[in-house]
Amino acid sequence: MRKVIWIVIAVAAFTIVLAAGPAAAGPVVDPSTLQPEPPTGAVCRANGPWTICQTTFLVDVVNEPVVFLDLPCGTVYETIVDLREGIRWYLDGKLVKRFVRQNAEGAWSLSPTGAGPTVKISLHVSWRDEYAVPGDESSALTTFHGSGFTVSAPGVGVLAHIAGLERPDSPHRGVFWIIDDEESAAKLCSALTA
Repeated sequence: MRKVIWIVIAVAAFTIVLAAGPAAAGPVVDPSTLQPEPPTGAVCRANGPWTICQTTFLVDVVNEPVVFLDLPCGTVYETIVDLREGIRWYLDGKLVKRFVRQNAEGAWSLSPTGAGPTVKISLHVSWRDEYAVPGDESSALTTFHGSGFTVSAPGVGVLAHIAGLERPDSPHRGVFWIIDDEESAAKLCSALTA
């Protein structure tokens, strides 16, 4: 019986906390009043002198050609689910900083239908923008952190990898290994034609 009473108390306390959450948040702010306007679907609320917007951006690509990659074995097609969740801070209606977390998983293939051998692609990175001129996106000073891009294949291992820390005032620290020469292109082609 005591266990049931504690469960009821815990559920009641949790319900009170959940109910208080939206009431404790500041009033909703119309995103169209902000500069620059956040993406469609952003939820913006006043928080003292700040307006804070929560954003979600989802890209779901199926068998699209990868235009930046020219391989001797053919056109590479990408299928990927790319989710980006962000927070934007506005002061006096102007964007002053932004934080984005990106998680993406997918595959590359030489087939426009995605059939045949594939390699895995993934991105697990976050970045922070601080704006030298509030409201001016072109003035962003960006810091990247995490695993920005990885290409791998079973039995072959990692074929490309960009990871580490990159600040606006210093060079990239970490791994920066891309498919930019004949040898790495040949390894990727071998994985895609095996």
